[in-house]
Amino acid sequence: MNSTDSPLVVYSRESEILDYFGKCEACGYPARATATTEMLAGGGVRTAVVAACSLPCGWTGRVPLTTMTGRVRR
Repeated sequence: MNSTDSPLVVYSRESEILDYFGKCEACGYPARATATTEMLAGGGVRTAVVAACSLPCGWTGRVPLTTMTGRVRR
């Protein structure tokens, strides 16, 4: 592996964020979001939140987690 290679992902899980409270950055309409959690071969974990417009304007992008409720531990 050289310095330009990404770490090896050994497991990935995607889940919808049901209480996401964000808006489309292109048109301002409410957006929906998913969180993708990846476990890496070296033992690390990384999570990315990606939102998409609920209208067909086509916008999608990484966003900070913005929810209507606090975090709930399961």
